[in-house]
Amino acid sequence: MSRPGRKPAHGGARASDRAASPASARERAPSVAWPAAGEADATRAARALWITLALLALARCALAFVPSMALWGLNLYRFLAPPAAWGPWALAALALIPAASAFATPACTRAGDALVRSRASLALAAVLAAMLVGALPDRVRFVGDFLLRQGTVEQVGQAAVLFPQALPLDVLLHVQLPRVLTAAHLLDANGAARLLGLGEAALLALAAVAFARATALGGAAAFAVACIAFFGGTLGMFTGFGKAFSEMVVLVAIMGVAGLRVIREGRGLLALGVAIALGSTLHRSALALLPAGALAYGWWWRDRGARGAWKRPAEVAAHVIPVVTLIVMVPVIVAIMRRWDAIHIVPEEVRAQGGVLRAAFAGPRTLDLANLIVLLAPLAPAVPVVALALRRVPGRGREALFLAALAAPFMITMPFIHPAQGLFRDWDDFAAGGEALTLLAAWLVGETLRGAPRFAWLGLAAALAAAAPSMQWLAHNADLDRGLARVTAFMREPPARSAGERGKTWDYLGIRNFRLARWDAAAAALARAAETSPSPRILLEWATAETRRGDLAAAERVLDQAVLRSPEDGMAWTALTTVAVRRGDRDGARRAAEGLLRARPGDAYALKILAEIGARPAP
Repeated sequence: MSRPGRKPAHGGARASDRAASPASARERAPSVAWPAAGEADATRAARALWITLALLALARCALAFVPSMALWGLNLYRFLAPPAAWGPWALAALALIPAASAFATPACTRAGDALVRSRASLALAAVLAAMLVGALPDRVRFVGDFLLRQGTVEQVGQAAVLFPQALPLDVLLHVQLPRVLTAAHLLDANGAARLLGLGEAALLALAAVAFARATALGGAAAFAVACIAFFGGTLGMFTGFGKAFSEMVVLVAIMGVAGLRVIREGRGLLALGVAIALGSTLHRSALALLPAGALAYGWWWRDRGARGAWKRPAEVAAHVIPVVTLIVMVPVIVAIMRRWDAIHIVPEEVRAQGGVLRAAFAGPRTLDLANLIVLLAPLAPAVPVVALALRRVPGRGREALFLAALAAPFMITMPFIHPAQGLFRDWDDFAAGGEALTLLAAWLVGETLRGAPRFAWLGLAAALAAAAPSMQWLAHNADLDRGLARVTAFMREPPARSAGERGKTWDYLGIRNFRLARWDAAAAALARAAETSPSPRILLEWATAETRRGDLAAAERVLDQAVLRSPEDGMAWTALTTVAVRRGDRDGARRAAEGLLRARPGDAYALKILAEIGARPAP
């Protein structure tokens, strides 16, 4: 640990370590002495960061014993195996003790220096990231449209029907490519999504290391910045979930790296433009990248464009690629938003609550938004307190403004987006914003440690505060039983949820248990789903679950409801006929077969049953 008042080069790297390194000049971190925040401000920011991390650790510990789902972003320990819960927590808590963390700081310093100097460290980071998400696949499959997207790959011809709002790159990566792999019998639908996730996690790790390098930090500070930029609940996007939000996380990270390089070095404009172009063909939320992109382009023109730098081929491409792509895609995106996004901005429940502003924070939404943010970006609570304490960093105004502009569109729109299945389940909608906020947190931590090198030990604490909960979310989603227990707790424990959210969540529990052949749990969950959403599909699946568990009387009662609600539903009549026959109920079988004939005139199964009943003597 550095002595007070002495500022090591590169935010903590020792000069002797650099001199002893055999790395070539190309592998070394930039040697420019970037200005740092005032020591008093940085010290105040470091203390604010330490207090915030300590409070978060205490909250996670305490909430493990509270039977409520009000703070579902912090109470994960209730739904983890004890070693997975308390082992990482203990390490993160121990790192908050200065003496304990200082003991490990030299190792962090060497790791940070290796990250910013060595090319081999890039490959190692990518491999470790892929191994992490590969070892912990999502078996709960609760987030967003996980089950629906996987079913789309398995059932050819459904993508345009189920996802007409999907943009071309989304369809290519998450429907067409997986179908090629499954058709060749190389992988199943989930395996194809996981393979893509491995590559994207590796890309995110590379971007996180590049972000640390772009800050011109070294040592423990660089280690902390890279870890914070990589770790977050956003890693759950790479464990089998086949939707564009996973790529959006990577593109946001690339935007962060490219933006810093444009501001500091005048390079990176092509990467910035390509990220914007790819995003606009991937998902309509990529329009949120434009304000930060416009700032970076504007600064580049002010500093270098007037001197003729725009004439270079790379700079020409950096302008042409995003402009042409946006000209083509923006009309498509606007049409999609006008047709499909009203349901996410002003659904029926918003109108019932008195309008957009009132509904944005109605009921438990305020807490849910806070939970969502801390799930996606574990160090997000530190952003405002560190920023206020740090005040300003000389020569870094553009960087702070760029990163804030990258996060702001996502954060500002978050309260006004009402996902169909609720914030608890559809958190994938906000993953890109979580990564943008994570980059801002990483930058603030890096600048704090640059200005207060005697707090270098805090780098390890910050890194573990990001890594521990992120890996725990991965472990939780890989644990099917505990994952389902958490979703069930969300339904049974306070606060109460809206009818729509209850119906969709119970429906998920019913479908997931149905696929797992857990008939008792499936029947119970589908019965609860039918209380608020008695659709023909839910009623039919509920009846099927009752049949599989051996309760034919209950199945017949459910099917009676189904045909009463939808007398034209031939599948329900067929199931009711079969159940009546299995129960030996001749009158019931006759009525059901006659109903089936009304729904499907000439149905062979109904005619066969009626013939058998007519030929059989009455008991």
